[in-house]
Amino acid sequence: MPRPARAIRIRPVPVVRGKPDGFTLIELLVVVSIVALLLGIVLPALSGAREAARAAGCLANHRQVATIITMYADQNDGRTPALGWPWTTTPFWALVVQEEAGRSGEGPDLYSRRSILVCPSARRVYGDEIERTLAMNVTGLAGEPGDVANFDVETVSVRLDRVQFPSDTPMLVDSAAAVFDSNAPPPTRTVGTLDFRNPVHVQDRLGWYHGGLNKLKGTQFHAAMYDASAQSHRTVSEDWRRRLP
Repeated sequence: MPRPARAIRIRPVPVVRGKPDGFTLIELLVVVSIVALLLGIVLPALSGAREAARAAGCLANHRQVATIITMYADQNDGRTPALGWPWTTTPFWALVVQEEAGRSGEGPDLYSRRSILVCPSARRVYGDEIERTLAMNVTGLAGEPGDVANFDVETVSVRLDRVQFPSDTPMLVDSAAAVFDSNAPPPTRTVGTLDFRNPVHVQDRLGWYHGGLNKLKGTQFHAAMYDASAQSHRTVSEDWRRRLP
């Protein structure tokens, strides 16, 4: 007699209850918040580091330009290149500097866009088309009453041996784009001269490119002195109103 079939008992598979795959909404929001916080901390630091590098490059450019002008004067009876006229040929100071630095041009290519005449921080403001962002100090040589010359109508130089306080007398400074009459330079160049006796020049022509994260205006400008030193400045000294020899 056959044996009766045994019933097969099927045991249910235990369900392991745990966390679902992936992130929950709360976890995702926490991660996003942490990333946003880190970006808020890191990005300003990176921006500050980039600006510090640009500022250091600008100061190096100032020193090199001042050194070239000093070397030129050593070879020309102590006289600097021309502060102004003739604007588009040597011995205009900017073209002398550019040629001594190994670059030169003429006509529409008078200046090189990659030269020591351009402050890297100014390029951040004006773009890659900018060609010159420095201005020479012309205080006392601007054709005003009592001035001995007018840089705008004749070839005018400074006698280095007659500058009384070379470590405290600006030779050149960061300058801003022209905002004045038809005698302004092309939009690819900032103004090339600045008279510290003129409050309009001080207000409109100084290039405040450094010391702040604001793209359009910083809190400092750079200046190279007649001893070829260069540093940042937050204010314009009253002593800078002295007439140049």
